[in-house]
Amino acid sequence: MSIEAFIREQPETIARCVAAAESFAATWRPSATGIALVGSGSSFNALTAARPSFVAARRGPVVVYDPEDFVAELPLLTDRPLVIVLSQSGGSTTSIAAARAAVAARLPTLAVTATADAPIAAAEAELFVMPIGDEPVGPKTKGFTGSLATLLALAQALGAPEMPPPADDLWATAIAAAHGMATILVPNLTTVDMLTFAGRRALYGIALEASLKITEIAGVPTAAVPTEELLHGRLHGLTAQSRAFLLVDGDSEATEARRIAAVMLRHGCRVDVVDAGTCRGGGASTPWGALGVVLPFQWLAVMMAQQRGLVPETMRYGALSAELAIKATTQP
Repeated sequence: MSIEAFIREQPETIARCVAAAESFAATWRPSATGIALVGSGSSFNALTAARPSFVAARRGPVVVYDPEDFVAELPLLTDRPLVIVLSQSGGSTTSIAAARAAVAARLPTLAVTATADAPIAAAEAELFVMPIGDEPVGPKTKGFTGSLATLLALAQALGAPEMPPPADDLWATAIAAAHGMATILVPNLTTVDMLTFAGRRALYGIALEASLKITEIAGVPTAAVPTEELLHGRLHGLTAQSRAFLLVDGDSEATEARRIAAVMLRHGCRVDVVDAGTCRGGGASTPWGALGVVLPFQWLAVMMAQQRGLVPETMRYGALSAELAIKATTQP
């Protein structure tokens, strides 16, 4: 099945993941001070995008960790945080090690994966299996949105303000609109040499994911930074052949982004402002709005790959996960 099909399957995936997470959380009663969110790749990006929702649950400090950083800092923790390890494949070796370390430290630990018989299940953490369905390609699309939807539902179960997601048909409308946005963008990116993405809070997680998807699928160099970091020197890396996307939510962020775009245009550099308000599934408010912002860049990655004669489902250097020995499974 093609990546385009997985992109279109996202409304059903989001609905299934939210329903399953709500059912699981009905009997989930973790006791902890603070929350540690642990993952890598798309999982790290989803955790970063979900972090503000976990903060809103008011369970103490919320930190997003790379798995190896978590293991390194675990002996130094003075609180006893709830540890949520997210690994869609369930085969990321460092994520498995982080889950084992958290269990060994007797911290309340939840392993979240999309594969019931994944190696991470042997870490002896409490296990939640996301009903994402099959997605046997490296660059995950419905896997990312399914993971983020799951995390948002879990955050609400922990005390974040309840905010139901948009209905399936509204997500389908958002996916179609995102396809249109990407169709307009792609002809202007034929000779692009670099794409930079920036956003604040949840949208920084989306910037990370947009950057990852385009590099994975289209093989184009990208970078993602917090908006504040972009302002402090990173703009000097833009050229007439590069492009920056500022992901914004709300009037103040939009005003700031338009000012940045105007300044850089005077230097011959193109900066596009992507407002979460125009990407949301049927006008969904934050936090669900962040899900809508990633959609145009999923399509853009596919279109840019096709424009360059690449197969979107096959990453440039093939199964690097196996060569780099970062997975305990053959799943991409």
